[in-house]
Amino acid sequence: MRQLLKASISFGLIGCLVLSPIEFVPSTDLTVQAKSASTTVTAERVTTEYTKVYASRSKKAKVILPLTFGTTVYQNATSGSWTKITYKGRTGWVPSATLIPSLISTEYLVNRTTDLYATWSTKGKRVTTVQSWNHVVKTGEYGKWSRVRVGGKTGWLPTSYLRAPYSNNRITRTLYGSHTYGVDTQAEYDAVYKRVKAEFDAKYDSAEFGFDSYMHRVLNGERGNRDPNSPEYMGLNNGRLLNAEDALAPYFEGRMSLKTYEKMYRTNNFLEYIHNKYKSTGVAGDKNLKSAYDVLFRGKSDCDSKEQVKSLVYDLAGIDNVIIGDGVAHAALLFKVDEGWMDTAYIAYSKKDVDITNANNVYISYTQKGTRMSY
Repeated sequence: MRQLLKASISFGLIGCLVLSPIEFVPSTDLTVQAKSASTTVTAERVTTEYTKVYASRSKKAKVILPLTFGTTVYQNATSGSWTKITYKGRTGWVPSATLIPSLISTEYLVNRTTDLYATWSTKGKRVTTVQSWNHVVKTGEYGKWSRVRVGGKTGWLPTSYLRAPYSNNRITRTLYGSHTYGVDTQAEYDAVYKRVKAEFDAKYDSAEFGFDSYMHRVLNGERGNRDPNSPEYMGLNNGRLLNAEDALAPYFEGRMSLKTYEKMYRTNNFLEYIHNKYKSTGVAGDKNLKSAYDVLFRGKSDCDSKEQVKSLVYDLAGIDNVIIGDGVAHAALLFKVDEGWMDTAYIAYSKKDVDITNANNVYISYTQKGTRMSY
């Protein structure tokens, strides 16, 4: 089981189809098209084809200079189907249809090795090759393609090959070190924390999340009957005793102290309560899903976003944790207790385990101190 989990973390063989990147939102387009009036603005634009810059709003006017595909210009005004632009200090008019909005330069990760093309087509001239998990700067988009800059070169690649990096500089205030729970804004962080913290304060210590009577009976020495030929084997009482005994295996097998296991048992029961109260629909392959806010307020989830909720619950319970994955297909939370770092198998990691984890996984969320796991 543990080896399967490690393989799935390292190579993305199970779980979600896609870890959810932040879907980029273009800068606000301030252009107001009007046939009878001109609107003056200053905004960055990119040419979508070869075009000429004219001295006035007519293709019969004097040509000031030509512009090649993908040239960045600055829009000054619009009038009808024409846009007044400035390029390297020279000003003139171009057909508005030849321009698209530029985007605020934003860093992304490329989730697979791919070529960059001079245009938004694989038939275009190859500019360079970008290796998987290289950082690129996205500066524009057209249809399903994005224009990016890397290593001093600019080209186009499919937008589906991009994912946002895991850092988020818009979150300026956190309660648990580097943990932002995948949210986009401080307001989302505050809303997520407030909702779960209120539930935690009200419910976490309640009896419903602790050991039930059957677990206490097993801890006091009682055992169920595991003989399938016994008349009592199929009885409800016996079944619950056997379930309790199996549930307590991490303690009985010496993998955890009773104190540690009771805390994990309570914490995971509380987490289940949160998911039952704030129900979400599992969505595979949705690039917008990535945060605890998606689960708790938008009602949608995948493995990445659910692990962010788990991270917050573990933080409130005083359990340090990280979220790792392969960067494409799966995310998993690891946690630290007195016995060491663990996963859902409840077996303490050795130094070799920690080193392998650090070497073979993308960190979606670091420890509370903002570092990688250490032994």
